[in-house]
Amino acid sequence: MAMARSDDFKTPACRVSYAQQLFKPRAAKNSTTKKYGCTLIFPLSAKAVLEKVVAEVVTAQWGEKGIARAKAGGIRLPFLAGDGKEARSKETGELHPGMSADVFFIRTQANEDRPPVVRFRSATIPATEEEVYSGCYGFAVLNAFAWNNSESGDGVSFGIGYFQKTGDGERLGGGGGVDVDKYFEKIADEGAAPAETKSGQGAGGLFG
Repeated sequence: MAMARSDDFKTPACRVSYAQQLFKPRAAKNSTTKKYGCTLIFPLSAKAVLEKVVAEVVTAQWGEKGIARAKAGGIRLPFLAGDGKEARSKETGELHPGMSADVFFIRTQANEDRPPVVRFRSATIPATEEEVYSGCYGFAVLNAFAWNNSESGDGVSFGIGYFQKTGDGERLGGGGGVDVDKYFEKIADEGAAPAETKSGQGAGGLFG
């Protein structure tokens, strides 16, 4: 039986994290199925817009009693607190960059054979990873869909079909955020590279 799915809809303004997965699919832990996707961070004021779409999917899939069931935790919802467990480092317990009590976040996905469209200044030219990075701002086109899993039970998640960057922001996680001009040092040419680095292992071969 087909599971309920919403129409595509445009999100309120948001901030993107794990942006690299918009360009390169990866498999989740304990899975071999690769997915595109990203994490989207929203101000709390945007939650009502996404909750309305999810509520419609819950009702379409599980009937009017589905809302009460979801509130009781019987249906897994896609909203994660910006200061909750999922927003924190498993090692230190500290909040990940970009997270706070003033935001919530969702995780999105797209099948490997249907990569999301990613744009910036042009409607026709794909954006690059340098342009769309973790920490920049934009909006997405999503759909909400119901699912059932023999281990996890029932739930609703978000699929992503489009992300457009609308502005820059402080990079999250430091990826690509180093000021090259500030730290670059010219290295004198002192002859051939050590033999250990010519095996294809790069610098790692020095410590083998």
